[in-house]
Amino acid sequence: MGKMTTENLISFTEAAASKINEVLEEQGNKESYLRISLTMSEGGGAGYEFGLEDNANSEDTVIDSNGVKALVDSGSVPLISGSNIDYVEGMQRSGFVISNPNIPSGGGCGSNGGGCACGAGGCG
Repeated sequence: MGKMTTENLISFTEAAASKINEVLEEQGNKESYLRISLTMSEGGGAGYEFGLEDNANSEDTVIDSNGVKALVDSGSVPLISGSNIDYVEGMQRSGFVISNPNIPSGGGCGSNGGGCACGAGGCG
């Protein structure tokens, strides 16, 4: 058994959890896992992909948070660890908001291709 279940790798807010479970129910996939994968672009940005899977494979880490069963492949685990996923409904747009401490989101940290990252202590 290569699967490990961890609560604190990613956390889902109640709003996100209920939205995900609502979608799973609508699609008749209540037992499915939510697959989350993370791809990094050369500019340091991150792209998240969500999908549904019936079964976890041996490379996956299984997350159980707020009633959501999610899968993260081994390559994405270090990039996504500590993230919080929320669901926001607004006038302009509704969607999932991911706060990821591993990826600087625009605060002048390595966002202009200057080659320095947050936490490295060398960015002024």
